[in-house]
Amino acid sequence: MSDALVDPILCEHCLAENELKYEIQQRGKVVERCPICHHEGGRAISATDPIIKKIFRALIRLNFSEWDYNTHLGGDELETVVMRSPAIFRLRPDAALEAFEDAYLEMEGKDWYPATDEEITLGGGYWDGCVLDGLRDRRDPKVEHVVGAALEHNWFETEAAARELVERFRDDLTATVPSGSDFFRGRIGVKSRLSAKHASLADGRTFRYLPFSGKDIDRPPLKLATEGRFNRARVSLLYLASDVQTAVAELRPHPGHLVSTAMFRLKRDLKVANFAKQDIRNFLSDPRLEDLRSILSIADVLNVPVQPEHRVLYAATQLFADVLRSAGFEGLTFSSTVGKGSNLTCFAGDAFELVAGSERVQDVVALEYRIEPSQTIAAGYDESEWQEDEDSPLATLLHGMARRGR
Repeated sequence: MSDALVDPILCEHCLAENELKYEIQQRGKVVERCPICHHEGGRAISATDPIIKKIFRALIRLNFSEWDYNTHLGGDELETVVMRSPAIFRLRPDAALEAFEDAYLEMEGKDWYPATDEEITLGGGYWDGCVLDGLRDRRDPKVEHVVGAALEHNWFETEAAARELVERFRDDLTATVPSGSDFFRGRIGVKSRLSAKHASLADGRTFRYLPFSGKDIDRPPLKLATEGRFNRARVSLLYLASDVQTAVAELRPHPGHLVSTAMFRLKRDLKVANFAKQDIRNFLSDPRLEDLRSILSIADVLNVPVQPEHRVLYAATQLFADVLRSAGFEGLTFSSTVGKGSNLTCFAGDAFELVAGSERVQDVVALEYRIEPSQTIAAGYDESEWQEDEDSPLATLLHGMARRGR
């Protein structure tokens, strides 16, 4: 066992899956027993560690708005807000709250308004009308401007502004998917349905299914390529997912559908723009957190669910795909809105190969719909307080992004 830690400490097992936990796992020391969660043999680190403090504050800015945690604005105490949410901590019911508070107070610190922007502010200066919105609660106006222009003008008229955004964050976005990585692709249907020749009708038919394979499950030929999230008509891209479940979910199948799936293996390293997950440890200052807000704003546009009747919104996602491709990226990764995994869209035609024998048929037995009450208003609402939302593609896109961000 390593040397004992004397300051208030935080253990890896006190935390949810986030960068604070990862940092402790990388730099922490093994302790006999965590004074907070009582876990034995975990890694822990002092709550006075300056990097730990910054990561903690950055996670607050990512997950909460000052409206939530500033009591002068009607919010709750910050500690209460943090404890109520599973975003940062995952404490056991028998956790020692006094020990936790000692660590928490060290990380929060006494000064919400540090003198330099190389630190992380927790307050915007509400007395001057400045309130900090969470990074996910307010989007970058420059991104919204580019998106609005893409929906109102020809793509080539807005390409320069979109390219400027991409170039600004090139270093943050650039990631490499290593050679040998496996991804999955699905296609609704099967190549053949077979039944046993000598099966008795009284016993019920015995069926087998031959999945699509080869070119039938690869990216479509140019002449058949229809418009998609990141491609215009007659542009053929390879859409992949990190796992089978996500690959099937992305097809939006109905119960009773049979879906052919196959594994694709990367033949070489692939340079992609990463919109799936950013490490907040790369954004530990006020200016860098604003950069992260911009990246998350673009990711929101790329990820927003698009209903069939709103396919005009693809004008924005296709614009960013075009700009990323012309900037030298060979693909992009983004979070799935319907599955637990992530998606990869590959621009390069020679990067992946179908893994022979990986073809399978998946039976969509049932779909699970998760619903929750939405913000309903009574028929006799006060018309001086509310107005009909604008009926435009941009308003529809922003509405979808706002709903997804809740």
